[in-house]
Amino acid sequence: MRKSYRFSFIVLFSIFTFTGIGGLHNPPVIITTHEIFTDDIIPISYNLYYPPELDRTTPVVIMGHGVNVNKEMMSNFAVEFASQGYIVANLDWRGHGQSGGELDRNGLSLDLKAVIEDIPRHTPYADMNNMVLLGYSMGGGPTYEYAAHHLTVRAWIGVGTAADTHISTVDSPENVLMVIATHDEAVSPEKAKLSMVPLTGRPMEDIAFNTTYGDIQEGTARRLQVIPGADHLTTPWDSDFILASVSWISETFDQGPVSQVRTFNQRVLFLAVGLIGLIGLVGMISLSIGWTRDSKIIPMEFHLPLPRFIFSYYLITLLCIPTILILTPLFLTPLPFTALIAVLTGGLGINLGIFSWRMCKKEGCSLKKIIKNQVTQSKKIWIFSIGITLIFMVGYYYIIGLHFLGVVPSSPKIPYLFLYCVILFAVFLMYSLFIQKIARPVFYNALPINQSTVKDVVCGLIIFVLIHSWVSLVILVPCIIIGNYFLAMILILMVPIFLWMCFFSIFMERITGSIIPNAVFQAVWLGFLITTLTPFVSTVTVIH
Repeated sequence: MRKSYRFSFIVLFSIFTFTGIGGLHNPPVIITTHEIFTDDIIPISYNLYYPPELDRTTPVVIMGHGVNVNKEMMSNFAVEFASQGYIVANLDWRGHGQSGGELDRNGLSLDLKAVIEDIPRHTPYADMNNMVLLGYSMGGGPTYEYAAHHLTVRAWIGVGTAADTHISTVDSPENVLMVIATHDEAVSPEKAKLSMVPLTGRPMEDIAFNTTYGDIQEGTARRLQVIPGADHLTTPWDSDFILASVSWISETFDQGPVSQVRTFNQRVLFLAVGLIGLIGLVGMISLSIGWTRDSKIIPMEFHLPLPRFIFSYYLITLLCIPTILILTPLFLTPLPFTALIAVLTGGLGINLGIFSWRMCKKEGCSLKKIIKNQVTQSKKIWIFSIGITLIFMVGYYYIIGLHFLGVVPSSPKIPYLFLYCVILFAVFLMYSLFIQKIARPVFYNALPINQSTVKDVVCGLIIFVLIHSWVSLVILVPCIIIGNYFLAMILILMVPIFLWMCFFSIFMERITGSIIPNAVFQAVWLGFLITTLTPFVSTVTVIH
């Protein structure tokens, strides 16, 4: 591609990136961030959302997210509710996001209490006698308990969670709505239906989905809304859940049902434009550097039959599954979810290294020499790798991190962020080696396609299937054995991670021939993501 064209594309993708960032940073509501200390001296971070010209007393909606996420994941709900005229508080539970402390389910009620007491200090228009509480997944427990014991709560909404049958009655809490996905891995629609029994006073066989029982003006309404085609993890990004929730709030306050969401589609549009721009910008900057391959780098040539290669891949990597145990000491760190992702990806990374060693041995080349030549390249490749990673992370923070899923860990997690980034770099060095130096040459030479770009796209898809299918087997087999598919949600998270890794790795192979850029990039990006999402939990707490 001509340099003039590259410059034009850089300008175009920059416009896309800043359009996405600008659109997301200028929502139709005002957003402020606050911190309050609980009774046990834990700092809790929360965001307030409210209409820009608020001049009257307004009902308050308070939201709590699920485990292994943060308040930004619930921002689609928050912006929509505020755009409909309500004051919204969206908090990080202790141990999550920007809040301090460790995850302690018994302490979540203190987090909620602290935020509720703090809201009037920041807006005189908050009507604390007319509140709605919304809990997603883990957030359902503390919000439901508070709603059941406080008459100031006019409605409770459980998203991907069920009501507590031990404290439910036909008139307490007021106006209960549960919104459940048909494929929810945490709370099935049938399980949620069971919690409707004490709320309605009806036997379970007489309770129907998508049917309102009781009277919403009297506060006795109960409804179990089932959203088809959805699952637990994708719930906060599904407009049907948002619409059902805002409509229930509107009816609770005698404003009638809501037929459509106001802000969801616009936010998704800005998200798509921003991400397309950011990915394109990183790609065009990389191309525009005018890279010259290091003389040490020797292109690999493998001419193996595809069936033999694929059979060998599954045979060797599955036989080597016990290598996962090498990384299990990571569970001693106070970030269990981070450790789980690192162990799963790291276990496959080790196995890919073993598989790559076997392939190189058959071809009469030295894997050790290949890795050494890659790692000891000139400083230019390292500067390039760090540079494009920084560009991406800054853009990712402003597009995703502030609006959809937080990616900056709280200060207690920073030392562990560095630890996991180092470990992930070693892991993704093996992934990059496998993708760029082993798998790509095999598939590239075997595919009967003439156009090189199309060939690489097909190579990327095939390699993605190989990698993701291995992780799927490792996760799904235990899930099937124990009959619980909660951990299977990880597979959804791994789809964009592995897709991005495969295609970015192949792209870097084409323009640099080096495995370093992808290893640096993926280690930093995934390290920030999984370290931020994991709640801080000490080993003592886990054992207890």
